[in-house]
Amino acid sequence: MSIPSQLNVELFRDGNLESNHIVNFYNSKSNSNDYFFPRSSVKPFQIIPLLYTLSIQNEINLTDEEIALFASSHSGEKLHTDLLLITSEKYNLNLEYLICGAQRPFHDKTADSILNDNNDFLNIHNNCSGKHLSMLLFSKVLNVDFQNYYNLNHKSQANINEFFYEIFQTKDISYGIDGCGLPAIRLKTSDFIGSINFIKNSKYSEFWNRVFNAYVRFPEIIGGTNRPDSNLIKNSNSPLLAKSGAEGVMFVTNNNDSFLFKCLDGSKRGVDLASSHYLKSIGLVNNSPFESQVELYSRNRQNNKAVEIKITKNF
Repeated sequence: MSIPSQLNVELFRDGNLESNHIVNFYNSKSNSNDYFFPRSSVKPFQIIPLLYTLSIQNEINLTDEEIALFASSHSGEKLHTDLLLITSEKYNLNLEYLICGAQRPFHDKTADSILNDNNDFLNIHNNCSGKHLSMLLFSKVLNVDFQNYYNLNHKSQANINEFFYEIFQTKDISYGIDGCGLPAIRLKTSDFIGSINFIKNSKYSEFWNRVFNAYVRFPEIIGGTNRPDSNLIKNSNSPLLAKSGAEGVMFVTNNNDSFLFKCLDGSKRGVDLASSHYLKSIGLVNNSPFESQVELYSRNRQNNKAVEIKITKNF
């Protein structure tokens, strides 16, 4: 077992330390027994059982936009909700059965516009609605009841979990409940990050490549305007998949090297600053994602710089 490397994110106000985030960092060579909840960073894998099943039936061939939507944590912008509506109609899926719940869109301008028009936030604004829609489709493809698609014992979830056992090469996986109501897996960081080497040499390789390419082609669908994972993909120096997860998780891979960041206090700010800084330092992305995060977290409402940010490595 190896001790994880760490990135320390410190915020200074008037020269005084105000906040400190410790971010554990793992790469493909890490051999850690740390457990974590990947949360939404598992979505690039979670869609593959559907793609695999569709390939066997040879009836539906999802577009790259649809794959990106199904593996997204979107911001609820018009781009996303329009695609959700079009996709649900295309495959005759009833959006009323989505159990993710209504949510204020992550995209503030979209949320403000909805409120100004005296409209309500809907389940299609939920950042996980694309994933939920994919599970309605998966239930339909499997010809099973879709009303309980969120249940761990449902056939769609059982297929996904068997797939997880296979690609993570372990049954040492437990389950909680995610914020959107679906099962949330918990496993070792080394098993999670090691899955790339397995999957790209397995019978699932072509489906992984489709997911990878969907992320590269449509980063704005994966997240949205100025979202950290979207920005990493758009500003990479070579094709890159990046997926954030709640409670301070960021997963990044270029299919050769993989990286996992987990902020110990669950801070989005901590993991976004740490991951963009580190990936810039090794030349995987340009400076734009990190600069964007620094601007976001160092300026006050008068657009004056009020905070200094310092990031150090403990390798």
